[in-house]
Amino acid sequence: MPPRSAMARGKLIDLMRPLRRNDTRRVARILQRLDEVQIAAQLDNTPPDAQDRILKMLSVERRAAVFAELREETAAELVRRLAPEEVAVLLDDLEADDVADILGRVEETRLRQILTRLDPEDADEVEQLLGYDENTAGGIMSLDFIRVYDTVTVAEATRVVQEEEDPPDQAFYVYVVDDDERLVGVVSLRMLLTSRRDDPIREIMEPELVYVDREADQEEVADVAMRYDLVAVPVVDDQRRLVGVVTIDDIVDVIREEATEDILKMAGAGEELFETRSFWTSLRARMPWLLAAAIGGVLVAAALSGFEGALETVPVLALFMPVIAGMGGNVGTQSSTIVVRGLAVGYVESASLGRLVFRETGLGMALGALYGLLIALVAPFIGARVPDPLALGAVLTLGMMGSMTIAAAVGTSIPLLMNRLKIDPAVSTGPFVTTAVDILGLMFYFWLATVLLGVEA
Repeated sequence: MPPRSAMARGKLIDLMRPLRRNDTRRVARILQRLDEVQIAAQLDNTPPDAQDRILKMLSVERRAAVFAELREETAAELVRRLAPEEVAVLLDDLEADDVADILGRVEETRLRQILTRLDPEDADEVEQLLGYDENTAGGIMSLDFIRVYDTVTVAEATRVVQEEEDPPDQAFYVYVVDDDERLVGVVSLRMLLTSRRDDPIREIMEPELVYVDREADQEEVADVAMRYDLVAVPVVDDQRRLVGVVTIDDIVDVIREEATEDILKMAGAGEELFETRSFWTSLRARMPWLLAAAIGGVLVAAALSGFEGALETVPVLALFMPVIAGMGGNVGTQSSTIVVRGLAVGYVESASLGRLVFRETGLGMALGALYGLLIALVAPFIGARVPDPLALGAVLTLGMMGSMTIAAAVGTSIPLLMNRLKIDPAVSTGPFVTTAVDILGLMFYFWLATVLLGVEA
């Protein structure tokens, strides 16, 4: 098999084309050229019958290795289709936390059938992890870690590491506990290997501990890891006893999952990517947001109904309504996205809220002046004829400035307000910002027209 680094640079060979032609010999040759990660990537996006056919063409060892690289949703679907005995073989080499993530997505009866076929010790660990909420530190932690007591020397701690019968795949630290199993310190493997053998472990350990409670939200775990540059975060119970470790692979998964969830919420598309949901689930997820947008559109129409006279007198005003509303909406979306993501990753602190609102509002005003002037200069060339072109130019320039300033202020303030009220700003920002920006921006635009063009509302 060629080196993975070389294969990663080449174009991935498509398995589906020869599979559709029932060219099993070519499929078998392609499978020999692809590594487990590449096979899993294709299986994640193929129909169930194709997944089953490809897996059957792999050896038992490679089948388990490919299964380990699948997305949890895909793996769970396979678990529902395969016989419990086959599932037990596939799960045998996986870490208990990964098994729990997969089996947590299957129904209880199926779960029991599979657990009875796993090694009893592994089954106990999986059941322990399934007892936690899947979005907490306990739900994503690994039960495999290396610990030593605070009474040992460096040489004794090193021996513990070397004699570990089944060392963790992600071993970065040695955790130090007291006689009551309470976490008292941590030592990196580098520090352990470069210290003098007769030094007490207490002298080289880091006593300033960073840890999370087992009920802490997974987003908090990821935030702690990012803030303190950790590749593993210890998890403790309410007595500060070490119960598990969240490793870097799970931390990366949490960061990706939370970012995806926020983006989808802001778009009103639910919380999961479309591959993981049925048509009706997707329909139900999108309907509320679109209903809010539809109601917002009706409110915009109602708010502008008072300016019918201005439109009748100066019909050209209607030509620029889309660009006024559109540019305002774009700025509002930019500002709200910055704030929502800043709140999610902890970059927006309470002490800097006023400065943030002031900066975004200033940016909206500056951008509005720039683009408003540009549109005013272009207006005469697209047929915008009025008795007083300078007044129309002023309406367009100031209207754009006002719309984009309002949009920036609203787009910044609404997420902050929602966060203060303990409402998820990602899911609530979209319809509120869109409706508020359209109503306020267009009303300001038409009000300017009545004043500067001297027309009746």
